[in-house]
Amino acid sequence: MKKYIITIGLFISFGTFLSCDDELTNNPYNALSDDVLFSSPEGFTNAVRGIYAGFIDNGPSNGTDNIDDYYGADMFSVPDILSDNVIINQNGRQSKRTLYDWLYNADGYSSFDLYGDAYKIVRKTNNILGHIDNLSDGAFKNNVMGEALTARALAHFDLVRNYAQIPTQSPGAGSSLGVAYVTTVDPLQKPTRNTVDEVYTNIITDLTTAEGLISSSNGSGRFDKNTVNALLSRIYLYMGQWQNAVNAANNVSGSVASRANFSGVWKDENSDGIITQFLIRIIDGVAIGTEYSQTNGNTGDVRSEYVVSFDFYQMFSSTDIRTSAYISTSAFSGVDYNHIAKYFGKTGQVNNIVNSKIMRMAEVMLNKAEALAELGGQDVAALAALDAVRSQRYTGFTTGVEAGQSLKDAIAFERRLELAFEGHRFYDLKRKGLAVNRDATSGDAADGSGIAPVFATLDAGDHRFQLPIPQNAINANTNLAQNPGY
Repeated sequence: MKKYIITIGLFISFGTFLSCDDELTNNPYNALSDDVLFSSPEGFTNAVRGIYAGFIDNGPSNGTDNIDDYYGADMFSVPDILSDNVIINQNGRQSKRTLYDWLYNADGYSSFDLYGDAYKIVRKTNNILGHIDNLSDGAFKNNVMGEALTARALAHFDLVRNYAQIPTQSPGAGSSLGVAYVTTVDPLQKPTRNTVDEVYTNIITDLTTAEGLISSSNGSGRFDKNTVNALLSRIYLYMGQWQNAVNAANNVSGSVASRANFSGVWKDENSDGIITQFLIRIIDGVAIGTEYSQTNGNTGDVRSEYVVSFDFYQMFSSTDIRTSAYISTSAFSGVDYNHIAKYFGKTGQVNNIVNSKIMRMAEVMLNKAEALAELGGQDVAALAALDAVRSQRYTGFTTGVEAGQSLKDAIAFERRLELAFEGHRFYDLKRKGLAVNRDATSGDAADGSGIAPVFATLDAGDHRFQLPIPQNAINANTNLAQNPGY
């Protein structure tokens, strides 16, 4: 299957192009004037690279360097920290404790700057689209438009699922406050918040438009049709549009990572089953894994910020390849912990640097399985989609026999295991209108001893399922309404 690998550097040199003026070749993309940047196809290529770089590193935020932000770290940790897959380690640095304890307010969670990061991506995409007619009509122009629209849709999707309700979350979710869907770069604009339904309609419009424009084979470093359709399968699932989710999943080519290759995927030894990933080099210094733990290069000791919650740890079986690929048990300060090994890093280094996996074929198949099960009368097909994942994870697997509610439960269970620590759990609970119920009796140690969570339950319908709009955003745009409850 195709592999999509995006190389991220803090600064990007463009001196390899053959027909660029000196200003284009000697300056990073974010130091160029629009007149120069959008004067040639090479300039548009550089601007698109700037979008991808922004997904990993949006530079200084609030006066500090948040290099490991957005898909450089936060989107893989925060949704699990907010839910029930992990427990805070009392021997860790207590990072993101405000989020873990659900004590955030409009001023109180600067360690998660998704709001600013995502709108920076939106601004970059809109700048490209606003100048797109500088290009001649044809395949190149279409492809650039497709990439920019895909990035704009993904950024708005991340915003709306964090700062607003999800369409299937409650009966009135669609008409509730969404986020501002921004399509221009007007520096004076002060948009109001669209409804949730309006935001999702715009996301789907951007993605379906992109699907008709973007190349099927962009090669290393860019989104393409596979990316778009994989995203559509996820977003239609969030919308409860089951048949559309199935159709989008069917349009994705590829296969689930084999059991033999699976552990190597998380060490960047292979890209089996990956649809889209951002390649992070050691020299880039973006360490996704530090969100969960740090490893002492001299002793090999692992100090975790968050470890696997004891009840969740017990759900992994000895025949499941994910048990060893995702979890490592070792001592720190004389206490054994179940560390999250998924982001320990590339083979041969201990800096927690590993590629940023955005879309995997396993998720697409689980999206399809869930949608088919919800359609009714499709249990055979839903079971086949589920088993496409299970057959590659368990030793001695035999085809399941689940049907009806037991099949839906099996899909939800497998989804929790497969996508653990990848930033899905909070949204999966949220979109189903379910509470977060942490293990209130077990602590952070590997055997369940230690200190249990102080805050164990976030009731379904609690306003904290929608993060507060940052106060600095409201100060800058008084047309923005704050979420209820804050």
